[in-house]
Amino acid sequence: MTDQSLDSTKPLKGVRIVVTRSKKQAGGLSSKLRELGAEVYEFPVISITPPESWQPLDDAIAKIKKYDWVLFASTNAVDAFLARADAVGIGKEELDFTKFAVIGPGTSNALAEHGIKPSFCPSTFVAETLVSEFPGYPNLKGKRILWPRTNVGRPYIVDKMTEAGARIDVVEAYHTSLPENEQEIAERLTTLLWKNVIDVITLASAQSARNLKTILSTGINKKLGDRNLEVPIGKDSITYALEGVVVATIGPETSQAARKHLGRVDIEASVFTIDGLVEAVVRGVQKVSQ
Repeated sequence: MTDQSLDSTKPLKGVRIVVTRSKKQAGGLSSKLRELGAEVYEFPVISITPPESWQPLDDAIAKIKKYDWVLFASTNAVDAFLARADAVGIGKEELDFTKFAVIGPGTSNALAEHGIKPSFCPSTFVAETLVSEFPGYPNLKGKRILWPRTNVGRPYIVDKMTEAGARIDVVEAYHTSLPENEQEIAERLTTLLWKNVIDVITLASAQSARNLKTILSTGINKKLGDRNLEVPIGKDSITYALEGVVVATIGPETSQAARKHLGRVDIEASVFTIDGLVEAVVRGVQKVSQ
């Protein structure tokens, strides 16, 4: 990392940090890091777009009274669900008869902005805790749960709640994919890594870790083909590219994916929120600098 004075107001001064969130979501994290003195590079490794069709979600919302619970694991899902509820003419009065379960304060706050209070939020923001603490678990026989979510993710919640007797309807509320300019991002990011420009890479979701591996592989293969870089014999190319770079994650699910796809994690937030991720990066950088 570049030399930096541990100014209490600018503890990240001179630290060069990559933010991998989608274009829509990157701003909040980037601004917090910049306020603390960091030099931020935004490389959105995830693209978030509407599903191919809204019909499945619209149909589920139209039958909302049949569900005992609606489950949200992201603010994107909340935003999409409430927008479509408005589109199909389901108002807050009808939603008041539905119980909402959420993972994380950000998701809870997104509901609160619309005047809706969740009925359940687990003590920690991971799938295992959601399941183990879910009201009635492990006896969910007869319960109907609607889960508006993205097109990718772990099957853990569905598997466990189905085993407990619940019927879960998983409906795509938004689509997660690699960005359209994947090739451009891959080449730019790989160049910065090979020039040792980057100090920290932040990951705010497990899918970010998976996509980052794909993007790094694309960039490295292109540069190897152009003979613009060399990887020492016996070295894994991604591991080599990330040498000297701190990998910081928002929580255990993201860390699990990062270890699998990127080889390691250096910093994990103890509070699984964007603010928690920022605090963890500050702590980690200060520790390295001491």
